Amino acid sequence: MSSKTGQRKSAKTTAKAKAIQFWLKNAALFLVKLALVLVLVLVFYLVYLDSKISKKFAGQKWQVPAQIYARSLELVPGKTLSQQQLISQLDNLQYQRNAKLDAPGQYSVSRNHVSVYRRSFTYIDGFEPAQLFSVEFNRSGINRIMQRQQKEPLNFARIEPQLIEHLVAAQQEDRELVQLQQVPELFKDTLLLVEDREFYHHHGVSPWSVLRAFWVNLVAGRTVQGGSTLTQQLAKNMFLSSDRTLWRKANEALIALVLDYRFNKDQILEAYLNEVFVGQHYANAVHGVGLGSRFYFGKPLSELQPAEYALLIGILKGPSYFDPRRFPKRAQQRRDLVLRLMFEQHLLSRQQYQQAVEQPLKVIAREQYRRNSSVAYLDLVKKELRQLSIDSKYQHQGIKVFTYLDLQAQQAAERAVQQQLSNLDTELQAAMVVADYRQAELIALVGGKEALAGGFNRALDAKRQIGSIVKPVIYLEALAQRGRYTLASRLQDEPIRLRSNDQDWQPQNFDKQFRGEVSLLDALANSLNVPTVRLGLQLGLPALNDGMRKLGLNRKVKLHPAALLGAVELSPLEVTQLYQTLANNGLHQQLTTLQAVTDHTGFTLYQRQHQLTRRYDEQEVYLLQYALMQAARTGTARALQSSFPGVTLAGKTGTSSDYRDSWFAGFDQNLVSTVWLGRDDNKAIGLTGASGALGVFSGFHRHYGAESLIRAMPEQVSLQAFSLKTGYPQAQNCINVLLLPAISVEMPVMSECTDD
Repeated sequence: MSSKTGQRKSAKTTAKAKAIQFWLKNAALFLVKLALVLVLVLVFYLVYLDSKISKKFAGQKWQVPAQIYARSLELVPGKTLSQQQLISQLDNLQYQRNAKLDAPGQYSVSRNHVSVYRRSFTYIDGFEPAQLFSVEFNRSGINRIMQRQQKEPLNFARIEPQLIEHLVAAQQEDRELVQLQQVPELFKDTLLLVEDREFYHHHGVSPWSVLRAFWVNLVAGRTVQGGSTLTQQLAKNMFLSSDRTLWRKANEALIALVLDYRFNKDQILEAYLNEVFVGQHYANAVHGVGLGSRFYFGKPLSELQPAEYALLIGILKGPSYFDPRRFPKRAQQRRDLVLRLMFEQHLLSRQQYQQAVEQPLKVIAREQYRRNSSVAYLDLVKKELRQLSIDSKYQHQGIKVFTYLDLQAQQAAERAVQQQLSNLDTELQAAMVVADYRQAELIALVGGKEALAGGFNRALDAKRQIGSIVKPVIYLEALAQRGRYTLASRLQDEPIRLRSNDQDWQPQNFDKQFRGEVSLLDALANSLNVPTVRLGLQLGLPALNDGMRKLGLNRKVKLHPAALLGAVELSPLEVTQLYQTLANNGLHQQLTTLQAVTDHTGFTLYQRQHQLTRRYDEQEVYLLQYALMQAARTGTARALQSSFPGVTLAGKTGTSSDYRDSWFAGFDQNLVSTVWLGRDDNKAIGLTGASGALGVFSGFHRHYGAESLIRAMPEQVSLQAFSLKTGYPQAQNCINVLLLPAISVEMPVMSECTDD
């Protein structure tokens, strides 16, 4: 019985063992199958990742915003430029004052010399290496330029243009690409020391880095190092979110393995340097150490010092937490920690370490980062860019846009507007446009009294009645009718009544006086309304329309008799276009902000072609310019004579009906400027062109400088004697005559005095 019982127990044990064995076998088989499935899934997933990563990483990794530059400061002997103006430009570009001049981005000053170690830069016409030269000044401007190394004179030198804006849409990333060879070795070594010491030895993921970081952090008592490799950080930044999940960490590791397999270490490091998040500029994230260097220090990465390297690299651990502008103490502690690591790993000598750690934390103020006070100017740049036919494949690859913006002129214009408006009606607004009229280059533009506010751009979009600004168009049309009108022609200044828009209109002079007869010259210089209306009616309204079209107005305007006194609505930019042709001796060219556009390598995508067309003969324009100079000497703009004694200027005041708008348009030897003052609600401001806008024009030239207007008398123009009584030509030996320029081929040769 016991034997049978034992046999039964043995059989049960054997059956149980077989069942367990069968179960284990099936379980093992299942696990093998599951492992194979997981391996297959992993393989397919890696293939998918490989395809996705390779496509993005090998192609265009980022949409890089367009970079907009102001004009470069060109230096030539004889140029009207003060020593302080050059120093200000260098300071704006964050050049460092250093007597040693041992690296690009530095300058020194000694008496009447400024020595500059100019940075390298890719200009419109190609790459220019760094250059060391000295500029000598005299009372009138630049005396000579000398190359420092060879001690040879230079006929031309220039300072690189200032970056004024990145075209980044709200909520998008901003970056400035750098190539690995442009990054200083000390910066790369320090970055790898802090972020990933075994970068060149692991395969994208390093378990030892995790263990080492844990130990270092434990010893330090705080977080000093992270466990993720630099490749993993790049994987997270480029392809993943910042969610703290196991799935994200697993993905991060897999992507890092793929990156390390597909691309070499230098490619990965360069991508990291351009991808890493370094800070926040309002709505836009700032990425990459190239832009980070400008964001915090206002200069290229190549010009940073060890303390600045340490701060920038230290910030990468947490740009918000270690923000040096918001948390300077915290940021300095982080910087000093990185400096100590640099010293301990022999990247810095003891002396270098002591010098660096003793330096105060120094970053530029946020408002100094791309001093974007040129909001109104940039509005026009963007508008003109949209009109260009640039291949779409270049538009997000960091194109460079070179403009004509003169930062000194822009600052002078803004300052002049603010000073003039500071003690006036708080509702008063302003606009100003400044252009180089020979080249038709827009160099400054103010769209409102608050330059940084943006919003409504009055220089471009505010179309207001221009008042007497229109009068030169009428007088030029008259002078163009050779043989009929001269500067001495007599015009009637007597009451006149007209029927316009079913209403009686009786124009009045500003002083409500009538003079009987006046010369054409005096009527324009003193901005007399009644003689102007009579002259305009003799010419006909179509002549006014034709005149504005020839001077550069590209749209139709509705004309009626009141238009002869400026009841025409134009923008300050449109007025400037008219006066560009007047100031440029009748040669018209479309005003523009754009000089050229290149891709990030310097390949030209667009370059402006100068297209001059003659709209009026030089002789008749010379006569009009003479009258506008007279307006600045003795006429409605005579305040310029006392503001700029010995300097010849030309211009015209304008006041719309009921004192709603104050205008002035004028020019010196190089620049034409238009100023408008008024209220957005179009209410009266109680200012004339002379008491309002003219002050802004004067203020601008006080800050920027004014060059006396010189006009050589054209061929076929000579001084002619005219009767003060009749306005007819006389012999020069007659009494009561006035010598005025006239187109001589149309003047009769007078040998007698014909006046009674």
